[in-house]
Amino acid sequence: MRKQTEAASLASNFGMLLLQSLRPPSLLRVPPIRWLIRAAYVLATVQFAGVYYFLAKNYLDYTRYEYGYERLPFQTRVLLAPFLRWADNNEQLVRYASHLSAHSYYFPDGIAPQDVALFFLNIVSVLIAGWVAVRLYSAASRRKLAGEFVYPVFLCLCVVTYILHTTQNFRFVYDLPNLTLFSIGLYLIYFRKPVLWFCVLFAIATLNRETSLLLLPFFVTSQVVDGEGRPRWKRVFSSTVLGVVIPLFAYWIIWHLMIFHIFRSNPSEYYSRIITNLLSLRSLRNYPQIFSALGYLPIFLLLYRRRIHDPQIRAWMWMLPVWSGFMYVWGVIVETRIFGELIAYTACVGIILAEEVIASRLALQERASMAEEQYQAEEANARAA
Repeated sequence: MRKQTEAASLASNFGMLLLQSLRPPSLLRVPPIRWLIRAAYVLATVQFAGVYYFLAKNYLDYTRYEYGYERLPFQTRVLLAPFLRWADNNEQLVRYASHLSAHSYYFPDGIAPQDVALFFLNIVSVLIAGWVAVRLYSAASRRKLAGEFVYPVFLCLCVVTYILHTTQNFRFVYDLPNLTLFSIGLYLIYFRKPVLWFCVLFAIATLNRETSLLLLPFFVTSQVVDGEGRPRWKRVFSSTVLGVVIPLFAYWIIWHLMIFHIFRSNPSEYYSRIITNLLSLRSLRNYPQIFSALGYLPIFLLLYRRRIHDPQIRAWMWMLPVWSGFMYVWGVIVETRIFGELIAYTACVGIILAEEVIASRLALQERASMAEEQYQAEEANARAA
């Protein structure tokens, strides 16, 4: 009898495993509407990458950049130089670029193989950064009412920040890849991924642009803030924080001293931009473009920051003025692309705040309606009495 019971139990377990194995993979269980939405996201991203190529003017000379003769500080951002050199010598890309250049109506000045390679790289870069925005929203939003709108808002912020300009409408080869690298850095910090991953990401991002340095304040802020959003400044001096920040900061300094020494003979545009930015602020016609960075959202986000319930996301809000101050010294503030690394974070926070504001207003309307109904009921009872 016991053997029969064990045999029946084994048969039952085998049957359950068989049924589980026959279930469709998780990807196939996604509702068709979600596949349609994701396909629309991809199409919109391809459109953005194409418009970015056609409307924004390339500022760098590919050949000079590939072989180390471009102006400073642009040449020091060397991460993509091998990639562009590979594209320039890839037979398939060269052949495809020649084929596209034959269509003079669409490409009156021709198209380089580097442009083709960057087009596909930019698509992948934007998709990854958009995915980070969605993941941050999914973890930080307590209502989760508008997840489908995070990526479209992210893409709109990309358009406004990188393309929608009346002046200084330039594109640089490293801009959109840097958007991705910085967004991944925020992802690793927020979700407390292994520190080694963050260190590797920081090392790679530093080769692409100096703004990797600003990942460190985000890291410190996340380590210092407690579960209620209050800063615990003593944690700054813990081994968990200093053991990461000091080596990475030293690496950043050493790398830039070394790379600037290597390219010390190159022509240079590396200098403080304070005077340039002061002159820009003297002209009122520059203000609409200056404030268009991140879709005009930073002011509103700072004003409504208390409505953000996630302590880490709320604490990061103070990085917006820190970033602005940094860029006021070393960037040209009319070129709103210098704020592009914050787009994934801004899209996430913008949607969360929209949810909170709408929910609070609906709650107020509901309470007002209930109060009105109660008042009318009391009046009716008073008349009946």
